[in-house]
Amino acid sequence: MLTSGAAVREILSLASNGDRTVSWSEACSSYGRFCSRMKVALVLHALALCSFIVLAVISAYRVFSMFEPPAVSHKEVDEERT
Repeated sequence: MLTSGAAVREILSLASNGDRTVSWSEACSSYGRFCSRMKVALVLHALALCSFIVLAVISAYRVFSMFEPPAVSHKEVDEERT
């Protein structure tokens, strides 16, 4: 999801500003609907990515809250210190 968002951002950047090194002119003045739709797609993609991250954190919390951390005896702690 992160790489596809970067690709959308790059396409939008090229359409808005162009690239002088390869003599591309900006396209948003000619294709305004394209640029506005790409902006909407970029915003929706960012929302989807944020939702995915929130769901991953919730899922990880629920999985790790089922288990307790392993118990360490005092003897093992003393052996590690020496």
